[in-house]
Amino acid sequence: MRILCVCPIGIGNYLLCYPAFSELKRLVPGVSLHMLALRNGVASIAGKDDLWEKIHVFDPTQLPGNLAGIARSLSDLRKQKFDACLNYFPSNTWHYHLLPWLLGISLRYGFKYGFAPLSKLPFLCNKTIPVNGELHDVQQNLALTAFFTGNKKADSSEVVFPKLFDENDLQWAKNYLASISPGACFIGIHPGSSREHGMGAKRWSADSMAGLADKACKALNAEALILGGPDERDVKIKCAGSMKRRAHIVEAITLARTSALMTLCRMCICNDSGLMHISACQGTPTVGIFGPTDEKRNGPVGVKTLVIRKIMPGFPVWTALNVGDRKSKGVDPGFSLRELSVDYAWGKLSPWMDNL
Repeated sequence: MRILCVCPIGIGNYLLCYPAFSELKRLVPGVSLHMLALRNGVASIAGKDDLWEKIHVFDPTQLPGNLAGIARSLSDLRKQKFDACLNYFPSNTWHYHLLPWLLGISLRYGFKYGFAPLSKLPFLCNKTIPVNGELHDVQQNLALTAFFTGNKKADSSEVVFPKLFDENDLQWAKNYLASISPGACFIGIHPGSSREHGMGAKRWSADSMAGLADKACKALNAEALILGGPDERDVKIKCAGSMKRRAHIVEAITLARTSALMTLCRMCICNDSGLMHISACQGTPTVGIFGPTDEKRNGPVGVKTLVIRKIMPGFPVWTALNVGDRKSKGVDPGFSLRELSVDYAWGKLSPWMDNL
């Protein structure tokens, strides 16, 4: 059986889908799993995993003016003759619904979303289960695998995450830390997050992140590793420049090497982002700073995690039940993070750190 798994855009989304991918492979004997990634970043982190027969990339941001490329990609995908397609959560855009139909896949599994205007083409998904507003994305996706396989226990299976780096990456990370400060204890800091589709509202200010990092580094006698991608360089520089404790800006490196660095940190403090999920999924003690997004559905998953948010009316703004609806209904998505003070955050973080 040949199945196409459509993966949501972000790296964090891929990690929160992975337990469902893994369970699908386990439950369907001889299955050939293909992944459709809507961004190259997701493809790069999944590319070395033997879970996948093949990974295909179809990036909607590259569609304008590339009709020949679109036709070629669709033709190549149609030749795979997939038996079924599973659109994992959150996948509430017209791209996710239209692509499987264009590929001629007769069984198109996905979710029945609370926000489903005709413009999103939800009717093209012909096998659906309702979104459960009480579930984390990991369980939401396991529920889709359970629905497809008919195995009701699939959504309560042990959660498995992928290995994100190899021994060469780990040795590089150890050498890097030894070169910047031999024998030091490090705290990973990610002051950025994706800005796509208004997601910049998930960023706590660089000054505030620096203030909390200073307090954590002082408590653990640690130094800060300021992490992030090439498009986050400015916020990394601002965060490091605002710190009183010693801080090291890690220039843009591969996700595998970033993952290895994070596993060597005593803990990581991150905005709600892909790097937060990378840290947590690998078992590093992880603190997630949350504002508009709902930790109930996409909080960090791991053995030792903490979510810090300012409790306010109207928050969280973006929940499982309004996925795909980017209107804020009169609420400024960035307001709660602007109201989150360093002292308030430290009051939550300090007692949690006592058990590290």
